[in-house]
Amino acid sequence: MAALDPPATSTPTELAPLAVRPTRWESDIDAVATADRKRWHWLVGAVSIAGVAIAAGASAAALAWSLSGGTHGTVLQRAAATLGDRPVLHFVIRSGWSGALIDLKTGSRHNLYATEEFWYQRGRRIHEVSRFAGVPQGDATYSAGRLYSIDKKLGTLLTRYRQAIRDGSALVLGRGVVEGQPVYWIRVDSEMLPDAHKRLHRWAHDVAVSQKTFEPVAAREVRDGRPGPNGNSIVVEAESLPEGTGKFTRMPHESNRLPLKIEWTGFLTPSGASAALGRPALWAGNSVAGLGLARIWKDERGESRNRKGGGWARRYTGVTFFYGTLDENGDPASFRNTSSSAKAMPFVQVSESRTSDSLFQRVVVNYSPPEGSILVFAAGIGVMQKDGLYVALDASSEGLLLAAARALEPVPASNSNAGSMSRRISGGTSNGSPVWMAVATRNS
Repeated sequence: MAALDPPATSTPTELAPLAVRPTRWESDIDAVATADRKRWHWLVGAVSIAGVAIAAGASAAALAWSLSGGTHGTVLQRAAATLGDRPVLHFVIRSGWSGALIDLKTGSRHNLYATEEFWYQRGRRIHEVSRFAGVPQGDATYSAGRLYSIDKKLGTLLTRYRQAIRDGSALVLGRGVVEGQPVYWIRVDSEMLPDAHKRLHRWAHDVAVSQKTFEPVAAREVRDGRPGPNGNSIVVEAESLPEGTGKFTRMPHESNRLPLKIEWTGFLTPSGASAALGRPALWAGNSVAGLGLARIWKDERGESRNRKGGGWARRYTGVTFFYGTLDENGDPASFRNTSSSAKAMPFVQVSESRTSDSLFQRVVVNYSPPEGSILVFAAGIGVMQKDGLYVALDASSEGLLLAAARALEPVPASNSNAGSMSRRISGGTSNGSPVWMAVATRNS
């Protein structure tokens, strides 16, 4: 790892946002600030040629006075004053990933976000708590030197930002807008680092502060002048707290190193799925958007070995309905494209369980949206609950995901075909009926 660049400093009287920048910063400054600076350089040249350099000096002083906060100090000074100097730092950050909560009747949607909450004090371990929609997802403690344990831009915000704006090593890049709020972007650090191909890049970390309050608004990571693919992390809360406050102890939790077991077995009929659950299962009928019901399998999950009696201390059972195409082994089919990489064919998969245990949940834990809605993630995954069952859906498109979720209903009690399919199956039937039905008929 290369050493950090020598810090660029700014003093209370320095016109930091308007000064000619070192070349190494030029490509990193946002387009608005670059355009303003070009116009400013043109104006200074034109006025000087006209022989009224004193007027240019007056204009520069006026504009610099505006950017530095007038008589109240520079951007860096005001940002430092806003955060305070108490020893414990507390930040709540809204991270870049979220899920769309969709009303299944109206189709209306709004995003639910993940947040990361941090407590930091020099000489102590960082405590991080992650939440989704306010529900704890996990927490960790680690030393401040292990910034690779968290998003680097958040680590910079937590451990370097306040010191950089207090000692003047930070650099004001220019103006910008974050979620409709006018901000100043501040460069906290910059260094040369290699990528996976050992090519060096300029990595930098920036913090945006409100032009009105000078409180932190967002953080970003920049590589070779371009913001990272995850976008901005939004600062929900930022404060310094007195000595002896803050939360530096992890929440009680079970070990994440427990032995685990997950098995998907069998070829069930719809009534067999209900029998496996001990109550009526939910299905989307014989087909979803033209995709036939191809297979139903049993999900068996186990957590923690029973040291006395053997087996699993906790066991859970669920079922999965698969709509789509199966291969010769009875597994979800895929085809090879011209690049020889596997690509999933159109499908919908509906998994359900009476328990929302950690082995069943998708993406988030300890959270299920209100009945009548579904929480959809970008990867084609949705979670919901209906009629006392927890449901997780996977699909090749959001349209198929929503079509299956809206069609879910209890398996009819009159569906009393054979409870299981003992042989492996593939393909479809000549009359277009579901594979499970054809096999159940042969077994009856």
